[in-house]
Amino acid sequence: MSSSLEMSKRLRALSDDQLIELVAIRLGTTSSLRDYFDLADALLSPDSILAALRRLPVDQLVQLKALAHDSSQANTNVSGVIESAVLGPVESSPALYPEVSAVLLEVTASLSAPGATAAQKKSTTDHTRDTAALEHSLAVITSLDELSRSIAAHPVKELARGGLSAQDSARLAPLMPSPDLTPTALLALAKLAGVLIKNGGWWISTIQLDAWLALPLTQRWLTVAKAWSEELGPDVTAVFTAQPTWGPELSSWLDAQYPLGHDWLDADLAARLSEAELMGISTLGNVTAVGSHVLAGNWEDVVTAITAVVPPFAEHVFVQHDFTVVAPGPLQPVEDVFMRQLCTVESRGLATTFRITAQGVNRLLAQGTTAEEILQRLTNLAATDIPQAVSYFITDLGERFGSIQVTEKNSLTIVTAVDPLVLRSIAADHSLHALNLRPHEQNSLFCAHPAQVVHAALIEAKYPAQLVDAQGRFIQPEGRHSRAELHSEPVSPYTALIERLRGSREAATTDDATWIARQLDVAVREKSILIVTVQMPDGEREFTIEPKGFSNGRLRCLDRTTEVERTLPASHITAVRPA
Repeated sequence: MSSSLEMSKRLRALSDDQLIELVAIRLGTTSSLRDYFDLADALLSPDSILAALRRLPVDQLVQLKALAHDSSQANTNVSGVIESAVLGPVESSPALYPEVSAVLLEVTASLSAPGATAAQKKSTTDHTRDTAALEHSLAVITSLDELSRSIAAHPVKELARGGLSAQDSARLAPLMPSPDLTPTALLALAKLAGVLIKNGGWWISTIQLDAWLALPLTQRWLTVAKAWSEELGPDVTAVFTAQPTWGPELSSWLDAQYPLGHDWLDADLAARLSEAELMGISTLGNVTAVGSHVLAGNWEDVVTAITAVVPPFAEHVFVQHDFTVVAPGPLQPVEDVFMRQLCTVESRGLATTFRITAQGVNRLLAQGTTAEEILQRLTNLAATDIPQAVSYFITDLGERFGSIQVTEKNSLTIVTAVDPLVLRSIAADHSLHALNLRPHEQNSLFCAHPAQVVHAALIEAKYPAQLVDAQGRFIQPEGRHSRAELHSEPVSPYTALIERLRGSREAATTDDATWIARQLDVAVREKSILIVTVQMPDGEREFTIEPKGFSNGRLRCLDRTTEVERTLPASHITAVRPA
């Protein structure tokens, strides 16, 4: 029986997921595959067979080589390998297709059984080093939540060549825990944790972000670590389990373990190793104690180790004369929300630096909080007295709050001020000339620009302007950021293949009949000579024919023995072989 026919029967029995995995591993393109026979032929090509063999470790290759030389040396341990990679027929398992044996013997001609494996150097345990790695990983997580908050407000576009634009990189760089760490590295972690996603080239936040940000630092770290563990495929897991050190020795070990090449594994392995270094699972190629627990799935021990490193909540902050506020540790969630409303975050790590801004004070004032209440809450949180400059700044903003109002009426934006002199200053301000503000009524100006634009321009020019709705209520301005246009993700190319395969089989035909029809169709195209066996009323007869045409289940051919043209029903042809 032909290998293609046997394999096509096996392929029909596979699930959609099994077919997709098989095709993704072994084939580069699928556009020309119309049915299971095309797929079987493609999988039996030398390149496809080599793609399957390259993923096998040296011990399995040696066992398959022995089986290819002599089927009596069959080792039942390789039956699972043959079955999963569809390298041989089911009925005579363990056995290889002839095409597989030919490629296997060629590429493993110089391959011999591996010698005794030298004892692997175990990853050294250094408590100080491991603790430093975990502390750095916590700084990475705190930077990750700042990065995610920033991208939630201002989505970033990934360039076609990879990476972010210089402008986006410069904006996100201050959020990094160290100068040598790029935003791209943290984006990979964010995607792993499910808090950011790339859609249509844009990095945007997901609905999981808010819940993740609300978690304590330990739980945020644990969420990312579990996602990393779940992302490890069986091949990477096998490498990490077998090789205790992930430094330079790993490359030599891979060369010996996968003698036919391991470039199919390198990209995934490099990504996981990079993430492991960021997460403190490894440091400088050595697996940390926490990393060992992560690999083993001992999550209780992981939580214990991380909790011991996470600093306690800071009870006080230090308010300085330059309007910066330093929190020596993570704040309680309620206090963290207050500080983020009042300030902008300048740097974030285990210690966080905030800066009090006019926008922040006005934001709280617009919510109904008085200047006295803001100062009282800041005083209660501060470890020392509030500097006079900071106190005056907040009090002054409270007194001036609402003195300049921006509202939109009848498609026009109206700017009003309590003090007419302030309104004259706005009208004469050269930085605001682009707004084309003109006198409207007493103590008011107007222009045709949207209220959001006018308000933002006034704030940038240091005027205490507030947005007001038609009913006179203060409203919060929307963030001025890029809106990511969402695109539907491209459909997997394998989806169309599966649909073609599942629809290619006719219910009224058998595998053998379909195979014969396929052989006849190929013979017509290639003008080849065949010997066909035909079921006649008096028994089976063989004809040597030259096919001329095949359609509607009937073969038109020239009988080469009698030079008579015949028409044979395909349903009566029981066997086909080359002449």
